[in-house]
Formats: sequence, C-alpha cells, structure tokens
Amino acid sequence: MKNIIITGATGFIGRALVQSLRNSTNGRVIAMGSETVDLVNRAALFDWFEKLHWAFECDQIIHLAALYKAGDWPVHHPATQFHVNMSMNVNILEAWARFFPKAKFTSILSYCMYPSHGEPHPETELWGTEPEDYLFSYAMTKKALLIGQRAYREEYGLDCTSVVLPTVYGPGDSFAENSHVMGALIGKFVRAAHTEVVEVWGDGSQEREFLYVEDVVDGIIAAADNSKVDVLNLGTGQAYSIKAITEIIRQASGFTGKIQHNTTKFVGVKKRLLDVSRVRKELGWQAATSIEQGINNTVKWYQTH
Repeated sequence: MKNIIITGATGFIGRALVQSLRNSTNGRVIAMGSETVDLVNRAALFDWFEKLHWAFECDQIIHLAALYKAGDWPVHHPATQFHVNMSMNVNILEAWARFFPKAKFTSILSYCMYPSHGEPHPETELWGTEPEDYLFSYAMTKKALLIGQRAYREEYGLDCTSVVLPTVYGPGDSFAENSHVMGALIGKFVRAAHTEVVEVWGDGSQEREFLYVEDVVDGIIAAADNSKVDVLNLGTGQAYSIKAITEIIRQASGFTGKIQHNTTKFVGVKKRLLDVSRVRKELGWQAATSIEQGINNTVKWYQTH
C-alpha cells in the first residue's frame, strides 16, 4: 500500500496519472491542483503540507505542476514562467524535505531542456548545453529543479528521480488551435471533417517525438517505483515529420479535403527526439502504443466527447 501526492493533478497528464493510480493502488492518492493550494504561495503550501503530515505517511511525491503554454507564448512571457515555475519548484522541494523526507520525489521534465539539433538527446546532454532561445526561461527552470533535487539528496539523503518527456498526446488532451502540435492538428481535422481545407502550420518537414499518454503514465509509475538514477528520458526514440503525422490524422478522422500549409506561423525547432537507451537498460521499459494506434484512439475519443 502506497500513499502518493501528485502536484499538477488537474492537468492532462496529471488526470490520467491520478486515475491510473487510484485504480491500481490500495493507498491514498492525493491530487493537488491549483484549486487545492497555490504552490507559489510558500506559507499556504507549507500549511497544507503540515496538516497532511499529521494525517498520513507519504511514500511518493510526483511533481508535474508547471506553467507552460504551447506556441509562441513562452517568447512573450519568459519572466512569468521563470517566477512561477521557480517559486513552485523551490517551495515543493522544501515542503518535501520538511514534512515527508521519507517519500521518494519524482519530477516530470521536458525535452525542451536539450539543445537544438537533430540527433537523439542522451541524458548526459542536459549539462554543458543550452536550450533553444525561445524556451530558455522554461527549460532552465526545469534544469534548476534537477539541481535542487541533487542538492536535497546530497544534503539530506533524500530519494529522488526525474523523467524527461517528449510531446505527450492522447484522450483528454487540449485540442484547441493554439495547443501543442498533435492536439492542435487532431482538433483541426476532426472539426473540419466535412469542410474543404485544413491549415497546417509550417511546411510539414519539422520532426517531433510523440508519446501516448497511457505510456507516459506507465513510465512515470515505473520510474517512481524503481528508478535508481537521477534522470531518465521517457519516450519512443522515434521522430515523425508533421507531414507524416498529418497523414495519419487525416486517415483516422476521415478528412477528404485539402491540406494547406501556412509557413508564416511559428513552429519551433526543426527536429527533436530522445535517446531512450538508459530507460530500457535501467527499467526495461519501452512504450507499448504505436503512433498509428495512439492517434486512432485519440481521434475516436475526441469525436465522441
């Protein structure tokens, strides 16, 4: 029986993780969303943790909470991202050490932390490199979180690990036009199934790695339970062009109209993917869902919700 606290529990990944853990564990799963307590407010967070401390023993803390939005939003709000994310991370680390030092801490990171090039990124590349400039503030707060975990581990002997995620998609995602590329594309094609044109941002040549949300949840749980290393890339190790993804979505949604590429829109880096050899070696883990199956599942879900 395990008792688990999850921050960011009302987000896309958080909701799926909470549901999975509540279905599979006999312990308590405490879902922390922004309406539960403001992680930026140190006094409020410590008060919440202190009350919880007297109520039960915590075995794991899984930290997903972060302020981030897709598209060019990070370009225009670097200070907001820096303040909010640094505050949340510093506060949750200190709350962990003060109130639940026996709990294992698992943080969720992003592959935007890596530099911009087209080769698979190994975990060792997190250090001595800089991320893409437009994501610099957000990415560096994630690196600072890793440094914070190391500091608390070394000074207090606490147990922690981290997982780095690629672009996550699946049922329950945001399908708004300004969402990340997979959610935005699925939303566009499903909504336009009987119209003549769908606009795709960019020329379709940019490449990304995608991970289905059920595989994300499975990997996070595996790392939280079994990882003995500081950080693991969690992914498929396979990048797909937006053109290829668009074709799979087109077939899954039944769209028969014209695809129009808008090359004036912001599309980010040219290519990004992860080296997943460490997670396979350390945990024997690999993603179970093919890109075709994941997209089909997601399209069907969105069509019925």
